[in-house]
Amino acid sequence: MRKLKIVVGGYAVSFPLGGQIWMIMHYMEGLKRQGHDVIFVEDTADWALPFDPNKGFASADSSHGRAVLDDAFKSIGLSGRWAYNTIFENKLYGMERADLDRFCESADLFLNVSGVIPLRESYMKAKVRAIIDTDPIFTQSKIATDEWTRDYFLQHDAFFTWGHNIPTGSTGVALSGIEYTPTRVPIVLDMWPNVEGSGSGFTTIGNWDAQGRDIVHEGKKLSWRKSEKYEQIIDLPEKLPGVTLDLTMSGMKEDAQRFAAHGWKVKNALELSKDIWGYHDYILNSTSEFTVAKEQNIQLKSGWFSDRSASYLASGRPVIVEDTGFGTYLPVGEGLVTFDGVDNAKAAIETVLSDYPKHRKAARKIAEEFFDADKVLTGILKTCGF
Repeated sequence: MRKLKIVVGGYAVSFPLGGQIWMIMHYMEGLKRQGHDVIFVEDTADWALPFDPNKGFASADSSHGRAVLDDAFKSIGLSGRWAYNTIFENKLYGMERADLDRFCESADLFLNVSGVIPLRESYMKAKVRAIIDTDPIFTQSKIATDEWTRDYFLQHDAFFTWGHNIPTGSTGVALSGIEYTPTRVPIVLDMWPNVEGSGSGFTTIGNWDAQGRDIVHEGKKLSWRKSEKYEQIIDLPEKLPGVTLDLTMSGMKEDAQRFAAHGWKVKNALELSKDIWGYHDYILNSTSEFTVAKEQNIQLKSGWFSDRSASYLASGRPVIVEDTGFGTYLPVGEGLVTFDGVDNAKAAIETVLSDYPKHRKAARKIAEEFFDADKVLTGILKTCGF
């Protein structure tokens, strides 16, 4: 494949936490390793003040997020290969305006990850414009009910989704005439080395709740909230004496003390993931991931699989998670184990512990076969005509 000029559009400075930064790093490093000339562009919309985890709130000041992104890009040899345009500070940081415009105007591909930045004229001058839906079910519901969102998506030439089963129509969500191509999370495998030992416990990292993201499908409300799922298994630690179950979440508030009283090892995800290397090492040194999934993806079986879980697999750490239908393309049973309800959750954990080395080996194998950034990104570029 010839060397391409690629603009990756996304969201990082405005949410400078471990999971988000690592997701962007994988796209950037993966494309760079393929020999492409790549830059990252983030642009603020009027709803997206940059969040500062040290302050605990969002404001116009983007200095913390820019520092995090700059350090992250330096670590992968992409120093200076980013631009952050902010309407709140009325300034472009990173690349010079003339250099950014020149690159965008001659770009082969504009790769819009998650579809959160404004589609300014200069970004859309790329020969091919592609968008990646990283939040399936919610995204399709929004497109079907909101004309602005539908028009935003339709300004692209190629449409990808992390919901592997979305294009088949099996989920029952409206596709609004968009022809999606399934894609997977790209993981640069050697950035997640195997660490010896059995790890510190069964862990996960995430947000406890999210406002305004529930949907109604065929008259039934489908939640986006993890808190509701954990309530169903609050007694799980009592059924597994001697097993450490971490609950590393942001926004638990009064729920934190209640879950701790039931035996969960409650930690603050914001404190952990504001250091992207601390987030990285937390995954590397876990026994396994144990987590729930959002009801939208469970009920409609979108096939969604998270970038965080893929990072656990790459680290040779098994993943135990509720089934979102990813068994249509991922091997399930060794290294990746599904559960439904508290009794099945207990059995799933016991299954992994019964032959931990086997599950560790299988986890890494799944990552190598299905989430290797080189394979995933080659597939995206091929679909885009390169």
